[in-house]
Amino acid sequence: MARPRTHTLELRAEIMACALATVAEHGIAALALRDVAERAGTSTAAVYSLFGNKEALHQAVLISAFTAFADAQATDPPTDDPVTDIAGLGLRYVGWATEHPRLYEAMFTDAAAGLTRSPELDTARLRAIERITDAVRRALDAGRFRPAPVDTVVTSLWAQVHGLSVLTIAGQIPEEVDVMSAAWAVIEGWLAPASPA
Repeated sequence: MARPRTHTLELRAEIMACALATVAEHGIAALALRDVAERAGTSTAAVYSLFGNKEALHQAVLISAFTAFADAQATDPPTDDPVTDIAGLGLRYVGWATEHPRLYEAMFTDAAAGLTRSPELDTARLRAIERITDAVRRALDAGRFRPAPVDTVVTSLWAQVHGLSVLTIAGQIPEEVDVMSAAWAVIEGWLAPASPA
């Protein structure tokens, strides 16, 4: 008879990988402790021991997804042109969302909103918008964007790429639509008027 696996950090990582794979394939509604345990080759008791409960595992999945998203946003270093940086961040945003649609949905659905807040999840969520917040602040400081609170501009740009991501994932954008022009129009709306020569 095989000896039971001890509740190690390695087993925790394996359970986490299986939970992420489950959500990536089937969505957050498919996250069931028994199924994740079976997929990881362990017991439900081990999942409870290492994560506490289903909500904690759900939070861990979201933290991992937000972290992966933030890492993707940070693949290119900032340049001297914050407006170009903002456009690049938007492209990477939509790219990540469409490559990981079920994880993206898990990050921004009612199920995620209903979770008990935790410092770890709040930190992961904030890190996900760190790069765009920095680029917007630099654009405002340089006079490239018209004056406005940083959070207002970030929310405007975020809403645009979020909507574009959701529509793309749902296959709702007609083929004839120039998505890049639609995305740039929102950035252009924030540009400061050119100074008279």
